[in-house]
Amino acid sequence: MAMHKPLMAFVGLIALAAASNTSAQTPLTARPDTQTLDEAYAIVEFQSTRSGREIGRALERHLASPDVAVVARNQPLARIPRMPGRFTLVDPAAPGGFGLQGPADRAPAGWLRPVRAAVCDGASWRADVAPRRPGRVEQRYTLCLFPYRDGQRQGHRLDFYAATLFHGDQGAVAPPPAGQTPAAFMRGAVQAVERLTRVHGVWVEQRLANRDRPFTQDDDALSAQTN
Repeated sequence: MAMHKPLMAFVGLIALAAASNTSAQTPLTARPDTQTLDEAYAIVEFQSTRSGREIGRALERHLASPDVAVVARNQPLARIPRMPGRFTLVDPAAPGGFGLQGPADRAPAGWLRPVRAAVCDGASWRADVAPRRPGRVEQRYTLCLFPYRDGQRQGHRLDFYAATLFHGDQGAVAPPPAGQTPAAFMRGAVQAVERLTRVHGVWVEQRLANRDRPFTQDDDALSAQTN
């Protein structure tokens, strides 16, 4: 499927950002024949006095693997807000770049749609994770850490966005092994933060991956922010 011109420009920006970061050997870009097969997200809160840099370093150690490329960066904040921020989704193929669209196509592989990306305005730390050797189906993740402080209450929210990307023809594909699902990835990252902070993370929101159920505006908790 041909890419729209806005999507090509957006992917080019991602490539430039990835190329400038030496922590990854593989640019986090998508091939021209790429579509999204499945999406999932979660938001987990940790009430802790640990800094965002400490939590970010713990997550980077957890994510480090010869099988994945990780682009991680700290993002300076002018002030810590009273309420934590949250990620939003950008659909470069949609008018204006923002918004939710219905499934692009129902194929044997599942519901296929244009590739979207996560935007983390207000996050103190962000990481993008992609396989070093992508295949026909590849799993990508964005993690964003949002700090907050309201009187004696302070901590961070860790937002996850998971996208299963699909390349080439639309034939059926096997589901991933249980240990390689977005849910398993998110649990592992949460446990890494719990070990550092010594507090249990509170799962504020979660939408599990489900290839048989399209990720549409009706069941997307971000719909109010992406319209």
